Order: sequence, then C-alpha cells, then structure tokens
Amino acid sequence: MSPSKTTFLGRRIGYNEEKRKQARVQKMKRGVGGTFRWFKRRGWILLLVLVVAGVAAWTHRFYLQRFNPMELRHLQFIDIEGNRMLSWEDVVQNAQVEPGMLMSEVDVDSVEAALLQMPLIHSATVKKYFPSSLEIKLKEASPIVSVFEGGKATVYSERGKVLPLSMTTALHLPVVDVGSVDRIKQISLFLYAMRSDDKKLYEKVSQVSWSEADKAFEVYFRDVGHRVLFPEMGWGGAMFTLYESVRAGFPQDLRCAGEVDMRYAGFAYVRNFDKRCVNG
Repeated sequence: MSPSKTTFLGRRIGYNEEKRKQARVQKMKRGVGGTFRWFKRRGWILLLVLVVAGVAAWTHRFYLQRFNPMELRHLQFIDIEGNRMLSWEDVVQNAQVEPGMLMSEVDVDSVEAALLQMPLIHSATVKKYFPSSLEIKLKEASPIVSVFEGGKATVYSERGKVLPLSMTTALHLPVVDVGSVDRIKQISLFLYAMRSDDKKLYEKVSQVSWSEADKAFEVYFRDVGHRVLFPEMGWGGAMFTLYESVRAGFPQDLRCAGEVDMRYAGFAYVRNFDKRCVNG
C-alpha cells in the first residue's frame, strides 16, 4: 500500500483527488505535445509569414509612418438642421465640403468659420461622426436694426451683417443714426442682448445711436420722451429689469425727465427735469 500523499499545508489527498490531478497533468502534457507537433508540421508557415511581414514593414517603414487610416474614409452623408432661408446646396457650397471628399480633409473648425461668413447665419455647430457623416446645425440670422440713408434702407442682423431684406422689414425695426453706422456691430449686439432678455422692451425701441461724449448707447423709446444711456458693455437682464422697474415706480418723475442714465450697475440716474414739472 502506497503511503498517503498530503498537500503543502498537510491536508491528506484522497485517491479520487489524486486520480483527477494525474488526469490533468496528462491532459496538459498531451496539449503541449500536440502544439509542438503542429508547429513542427505547419508552424513554420506562420513563422515564415511573420518574417516576411517584418521585413516588408521594415523596408516600407517610411510609408507606414505616414499612413493615415482617415484617408480610407470618404464623406458620404451631410445632415443639415436649422436652415429655413438657405437651401441645402447653399450651405454645402459655402461650407466648402462635398460628398466624396476625404474625411481627413474635413476640419470642423474651418467649416464653422466658413459658414459664419454668410450674413444669413447667426451661429453654426459642426460635428463629424464615424465613419463618413457630417452634421451641421445652424441658427439663422434675424433682422435686428435698420439704417436709412439717401432714401435707401439697410437691414442688419444680430452680428451686424447686412441682410437682403426689404424696406417693409426695415420700417418695423429700430433705426440707427447714420452717424453711428461705424458702431453697427456693437449696436446690433446690444439690441440682440436686449431682445433676448426683454423682448417687449426691445420692441419699444425707436432709435439708437452712439454717444461719443457719454461713451454710451443713446436709446429713444416710442412711449417716452426722454433718452436712455446704456453702457458700452456688460448688458444683462438685471439692467433692463431695473429700467422697467424705474419706469413703473416713478412715472411722474420720468414724465418730466430728459435723460435716464443706466451706465452704473444697480443704479438709475434721472437727470434734466423739465422745470415746469418741479411744482407739479
């Protein structure tokens, strides 16, 4: 009778467990032996292929370093959203992309910059999707202000770009003084901020100009007789809300005012009272 076997920790190994262990060892030996026999018969083919591939890669390493997988992909789908006035062809042509071009040649920043050159586009977002799609999301420009000079009306967008719109449209917009046309971009951005935060207040604007003496935007509203000075920058909803609050809270004072200064954060200064209103 053979002596009983134990594990490293001293646990006794039974007969069945010993048999299973021996079977696993034999199976492993057969597997290793089969691998060597296969390699002896056919493995040399694999080794030869690897050697040839290695030599070829080394020989053509100059070209492999410059290999770009993107050049195997071509633009097939262009999806455009938000275009109402512009056709699909207009957008693609101005974006300087076309189906069939290499995806490696499509630079989203360049496409966005090209689209923003179009007066009818306010903003553009461009994304590439694997393997061959391009998505363009547009926000088209809208008229924000007009300028009348020499019997001709010019309509400008929020970005201060000229829009090809009619005289009828221009008559329904705030008017910029001809002397302030050189500030049209800043004025357009200012009015856009006002429209975004308080559309009803924007719709009351009659005329806008730039006051070099005050370094401020000079605004006249249709329903009041005074002028309002707004700061050159830093516009926000709180400023427009404050002005509306002053109008609602001090109607008698504003009826006699010549100017309301909104250039100081959190304050509204009423100046140049009509002397006839001092005593009521």
